[in-house]
Amino acid sequence: MKKILAAWLTLIFLCACEGPVRPPEEQTQWKSVYYTVKEADWRLVGRPDALNSFYQYSFEEPSLTDFIYEEGVVMGYEVANYGTRDELLRPLPDTWPVGEDGMFWTESVSFEYKPGLVTFCIGYSDFATSVRPLTKTFKLMMIW
Repeated sequence: MKKILAAWLTLIFLCACEGPVRPPEEQTQWKSVYYTVKEADWRLVGRPDALNSFYQYSFEEPSLTDFIYEEGVVMGYEVANYGTRDELLRPLPDTWPVGEDGMFWTESVSFEYKPGLVTFCIGYSDFATSVRPLTKTFKLMMIW
């Protein structure tokens, strides 16, 4: 009976122990970066008002390393009402209905990335790209 009790206590002791603590460089880390693309800075891909035309703008981002690209998580957001009490984040990709003067379309906002570079893209369902997107602010969150 004492041997069984000793075996159970040993098992409980072994199960209750935590593993080794990871060194700081291996612990989960994150970084958030904000970007603002001004109306004049959007670059048109394709011809104005042509099928499959859209706007994009790229930022160099040295924090976006090969390790984060391969092993981490990168999330993008459009920031509405940036810098106000009403600020909110819209996860990307995002599609939003828009209407003006009896016309209706959707605005699709997305992002793409690779080590060292992040690109934000905006397209319209009616491909009316002769009008540039307004100034927009984005947030990129990297977790590794």
